[in-house]
Amino acid sequence: MKKQLLIAGAIALFSMASFAQITDMGGPVSLKGKAVTNVDVPRITMPGFDMAEIEAQDLINDAAKDAPWRFGYKYETNITPKNSGAWVDLPGGNRVWRTEIVAPGALTINLTLEDVHFPEGAHLYLYDINKTHTVGAYTARNNHPSGELGTDLVHGDHIVVEYFEPASVQGQGKFKINGVTHGYRSLNIIQNSLAKALNSSGDCNIDARCTVDPYVGGLSAWDDQIRSVAMIVVNGSGICTGALINNSCNDGTPYFLTANHCLGGGTSNWLFRFNWDVPEGNPGMSCATTANTPTTFNSPSNYDQTTVNGATVLVSGGGADHALLMLDNMTVADATNWGLFYAGWNNDDTEAAVTEVTGIHHPSGDIKKICRAYENGGANNIHHGTSGGASVWWMDGWDDGVTEPGSSGSPLFDQNGRIIGQLYGGSAACQGTSANGYDFYGRLGVSWGLGIGAYLDPASCGGSNVINDGWDPNAVTTVDDASIQGISSPPSQLCGDSFDPVVTLRNAGANNLTSATILYNIDGGANQSFSWTGNLASNSSTTITLPTMITTAGPHVFNASTSNPNGVTDTNPSNDASLKNYDATIGGVLATLTIETDCWGYETYWEIVPTGTTTVVASGGNTTGIPPGGSQAASAGDPGSYGDEITVNESLCLSAGCYDLIMYDDWGDGMNGTASNCAVDGDFYVTDDQGTILAQMTTLSYTSDTTTFCLSTPCTSTFDYSTVEPTCAENSDGSFTVSFLTGNASGATYDIGNGPQGTGLFTGLSSGTYSVTVVDGDQCASNVNVVLNGPSPLTGTSTVTNATSAGNDGAINITVAGGTPNYTFAWTAPNGFTASTEDLTGLSAGTYSVTITDANGCATTLNSITVDITSSIEELNAPQFIIYPNPSNGMVNIEMISPIVDETTVRVMDISGRIVYDSTLEGESFNVDLSSAADGTYFLNVRTDKYQTTQPIVLKK
Repeated sequence: MKKQLLIAGAIALFSMASFAQITDMGGPVSLKGKAVTNVDVPRITMPGFDMAEIEAQDLINDAAKDAPWRFGYKYETNITPKNSGAWVDLPGGNRVWRTEIVAPGALTINLTLEDVHFPEGAHLYLYDINKTHTVGAYTARNNHPSGELGTDLVHGDHIVVEYFEPASVQGQGKFKINGVTHGYRSLNIIQNSLAKALNSSGDCNIDARCTVDPYVGGLSAWDDQIRSVAMIVVNGSGICTGALINNSCNDGTPYFLTANHCLGGGTSNWLFRFNWDVPEGNPGMSCATTANTPTTFNSPSNYDQTTVNGATVLVSGGGADHALLMLDNMTVADATNWGLFYAGWNNDDTEAAVTEVTGIHHPSGDIKKICRAYENGGANNIHHGTSGGASVWWMDGWDDGVTEPGSSGSPLFDQNGRIIGQLYGGSAACQGTSANGYDFYGRLGVSWGLGIGAYLDPASCGGSNVINDGWDPNAVTTVDDASIQGISSPPSQLCGDSFDPVVTLRNAGANNLTSATILYNIDGGANQSFSWTGNLASNSSTTITLPTMITTAGPHVFNASTSNPNGVTDTNPSNDASLKNYDATIGGVLATLTIETDCWGYETYWEIVPTGTTTVVASGGNTTGIPPGGSQAASAGDPGSYGDEITVNESLCLSAGCYDLIMYDDWGDGMNGTASNCAVDGDFYVTDDQGTILAQMTTLSYTSDTTTFCLSTPCTSTFDYSTVEPTCAENSDGSFTVSFLTGNASGATYDIGNGPQGTGLFTGLSSGTYSVTVVDGDQCASNVNVVLNGPSPLTGTSTVTNATSAGNDGAINITVAGGTPNYTFAWTAPNGFTASTEDLTGLSAGTYSVTITDANGCATTLNSITVDITSSIEELNAPQFIIYPNPSNGMVNIEMISPIVDETTVRVMDISGRIVYDSTLEGESFNVDLSSAADGTYFLNVRTDKYQTTQPIVLKK
């Protein structure tokens, strides 16, 4: 089962449900059930231990790597539901048992259990006292013949253990908490403080997906091997590493290779965590040997963890410090969904067969790391040896990266990516940022003859294989293979007599898919054929909409299949076909029931019945005996239960008529969540296909709440319209006519807001959007939207070239926008001047006006276009006066910067060049009254005999 790992702050927090052999049972009952929120929970406090002594032991053990890296002190306990904690009886005969466990100062707490039997429906959760991090649920799936179980780690030093038992299996469950581990060293998968989190390994470690030397071949070169490696929580308090290893049958048997020295005690309470690494290309990746993985890696999008609980030892011994396990309850489907790889192997034990080696491991419980050693041009860096009586591969030193405590049992891969051993011990460790010391690995070529070979290469699958390149359950194994991956249309409830089939075509082959034939039918009838062409890369998919199909009312099956990928025979016909069940309602009306749940979504069940009847035509929610409500017998995980604090949209297809929506609540308090310490209240409502609310919840608190709504048959008439656009932007001489395409036009009325009329013609209209309500001859109302665009406003701007004092050489250039071409021009000026060209030249100084008229007779006039005489007066760039205030409300003050001796002319013009103020002034400061001018931007020109300068001013009244 895949569940998203939720993380808050730095590390995995509340509602942590990684991809694992745990089951989402809706969360702990005590965090949701209203009957247990105010019940005291007995507390058990651990006695404490001598931390100085533990640290002294760790200092010795960490240096050798021949034992699991210890992260916690394990207390031996005897905690059971019979001798500890407290039971609370729940409505309907269910019950819940809880106890609190405190380990003062612990970074984390995890448990080991024995004598475990969880009956069907029962489950166990752990969560911290602050309710921010939850582990579980552990269910009947976690039952093991040994009766043992090891839990994941909960952050903090105070946790709650909760066991829920339904009435149907009361008294059948049992377990004993035989170990409580006080975590005193950080495991970054569970800390909620960056200070305690990532990078518990040394600085010279390298994240697994980094390029570590020129022989590796890029980031993805070791992706397969990386996906095989897992971190192990050993007996609840130690850390080792190991790898999922393939057999020659390629059948997905979950064999797992690690070190013999990691054993000690049973393996049924071990926890295996896959995919604890930084994804390739992630900005949190640390590829430098002098830098830790940035703590910014601790975010929800960067976590992809998968856990397995328990294993069985198949072969173990000290001859090569080897241990081959079988993971409990992990299926090929799990491995496929989790993206795991079954690593290959090489049992050729000769030194000559190995030129380079790669180790992938979890040092000190950190994210996955990689290290490399190679022959360095012939130096005997990798060779046979012995240690403690075990036959080993000996590395004199690592060239890139290093191993550390916690790496024990991790696989050693040869230059071809095949396992040749597992880490036994050594002295390699980070000293500053350098990898120093040797390491040695138990040799697979030796353990092969000590029993491992019989499992990894049984006689039935060869029995004499020397090498195996591993197996990827997600790998493409065929060449030309097209498949129907899914069908999204028709919907399960089809409202109508036709649909457009929508299928997802996937290229499941190795070759690019460029063509395929899709065959489809209803209920196995005559096939329709669709030829698809395109270009799909391997493992890519595309959505295809097929031609419309007509259906009859009632339940049906839509079938779709592929054939002839790339024009050849499909090499894997097993995935060609897919089907979709649907139920068609002819003449139905679409509606939506929206339910917004509070913190107890599982308490909701609803029915819809035609008003005045008891015939249920639609229903949903928790189907476990909720009506008539208030029985308090439902629980999270019941069939059909809704989630908490979510919005659910239920599609309805009903015949026209009136209906009663009956909403039931199992607890009897409705959706009044805030009354029971929930952050939100719930709500529900029915809307039609236009989004109009037809019915809504009438009260927060209820055992059952009935509301009535009615649906009418949708209109079937269709329409068209024609338009006559307004001649000018400001005119109201446009019109349009609405007409029927289909439907009953007899006696139809049309209304744009001024009352209904018997014709679809509307006149005297300006530009804009009009909504026409058309009531057809069947008295069904439809809306038709009509847009009159009309021409854009006619505007003109002028550019002036002033005349010189020598003669008539001024000019005016006109630019026209909007309206309807072509344009005419009518010029006027003093002394009877007229002209009809767009632009004028040879002009003397003066004020000119032009009227522009477009093809529709729309006109606009530009007045007071002034042509001045250019003189030898200096044009100053720097203003010689101060204007204030600017913007102004109409009164403008001008203050000269330097004394003025000559006469000063002040002229104010608008943006079209029209003069709105012109005066000759004397002095060093004066006022200009522009109160009669309109708001806008103007240009104030000051001219003397020696210079002129211009500044913009803004009027804003």
